[in-house]
Amino acid sequence: MTSSSASKSKQDRPQLWLYVTIAILLIPLAVTVYLSMSDSDIGVTAPLNVSCDLHHGPCQSVFPNGAKVSLSIEPRPIAALKPLQIRVQTEGIEAKSVAVDFRGVDMNMGYNRPQLRQVAPGQYTGTWVLASCGLERMIWEATVIIETARTKMAAPFRLETSGKSAREQKQ
Repeated sequence: MTSSSASKSKQDRPQLWLYVTIAILLIPLAVTVYLSMSDSDIGVTAPLNVSCDLHHGPCQSVFPNGAKVSLSIEPRPIAALKPLQIRVQTEGIEAKSVAVDFRGVDMNMGYNRPQLRQVAPGQYTGTWVLASCGLERMIWEATVIIETARTKMAAPFRLETSGKSAREQKQ
């Protein structure tokens, strides 16, 4: 093989680094698209219960069909950067899985969706730590996502956390 045909062969061959770079760029995009698509199949959404305050106790939401979901987060007051015990109780729903999606209302805080485990019929629990940001206060929408054999159900709740550290909150 002559040197000119060897260099032509190298030029015709795709560059491996180009494929690796494209893959590195496309993987996060694919994950983001998948996660956003997974919520697009929510069939029933309960109205937001604006009168309930999760800092004072459990909040309940009622679906149009009469089914109920209750969300409780402890310890209270609810704070960022501390382990939180999450409890969900369902009534009139045969759930295959239950998760709580924590979404920053005014700021994207990334993917925060703990999957809860069933501890008794209609009762689910899990632990999660909410992120903190530089803002003085953060408004979260905690959406209970219930997957049944037929559909996904969503019940949104709102809560507010302080952006202060635990040491600043004690002072």
